Amino acid sequence: MKYERGKLLRSAFDAICHGISVLDSDLNILLVNQTVEKWYSHALPVMGRKCYEAYHGKSKCCEFCPAERSLKNHSVQHEIVPVVEVDGAEGWREASAFPVFDQNANLTGVVVCVREIKGRKEAEDLQKEYCELEKRLHERTIEFSKTKKELQAAISGLKKAEKSLKKTRAESELQTCKIKEINTALKVLMQQRIEAKTELEETVLLNAKEFIAPFLERLKKSRLDSKQKAYVNIIESNLNEIVAPLVREFSKINLKLTPAEIQIIDLVRHGKTTKEIAQFLNLATSTIDFHRSNIREKLGIKNKKINLTTHLLSIS
Repeated sequence: MKYERGKLLRSAFDAICHGISVLDSDLNILLVNQTVEKWYSHALPVMGRKCYEAYHGKSKCCEFCPAERSLKNHSVQHEIVPVVEVDGAEGWREASAFPVFDQNANLTGVVVCVREIKGRKEAEDLQKEYCELEKRLHERTIEFSKTKKELQAAISGLKKAEKSLKKTRAESELQTCKIKEINTALKVLMQQRIEAKTELEETVLLNAKEFIAPFLERLKKSRLDSKQKAYVNIIESNLNEIVAPLVREFSKINLKLTPAEIQIIDLVRHGKTTKEIAQFLNLATSTIDFHRSNIREKLGIKNKKINLTTHLLSIS
């Protein structure tokens, strides 16, 4: 039974789509999941080696290592780094390091979760553009405020002049029209600022539902010993810190899916067959086929010659 629980725990650990590395306090790699082994298949075996040596081919710790900062500060640390793959392809990854403590609150190591970033760089660029837009808006607001004050002073002068020089009503109306134009321009700029802010928030904060939680919940309900429960709780706590942003289209359809369909979608995206999914969830293959049919209908690809796995990967 203990062997089966350990096997189940390892399966759940390997099912995590992000790269998970467990390091000791000297940055030696103690444990990795299959995602890490896939990323660094050219450098296997990685366990037992220093993380900076196995992952980056360096002889000393990386300059902005979140794991080292986490061990030093006893806190969660994050870092976004550029990545060059073996084939020369460039990309981005976010590394999050979480300190691990024993029952006596002694620091024993760190868990590092690394995820691929597709839209994060674009979001950062959008954030920079938003800051620049806000800066320009602030500058223009100051200019318009200055102009408005000048116009108000001019109106005040005109009112005084009207008493002494009997200015025509047409001149006063002209100044009033200019003020209205300035106010209209200010309203337009303010609306543009609100729309840009809203669009940025929607882009940055749009997230998909977690796919790992159902498996962890199933694992927590199994018969685990205290140490295994602690590991599961650590993984669950760490995963709760990670926001897995997905594309806008997948987030929209995700709202229509049932928890069972979301669980099956995750397994399909990881290349599992109907038979493998049925065995994993302890369900009949006919039940899985029923869910797959509903998923295809909700995705709008029912009765179409479109591979479900390929389609899910294209929108995630």
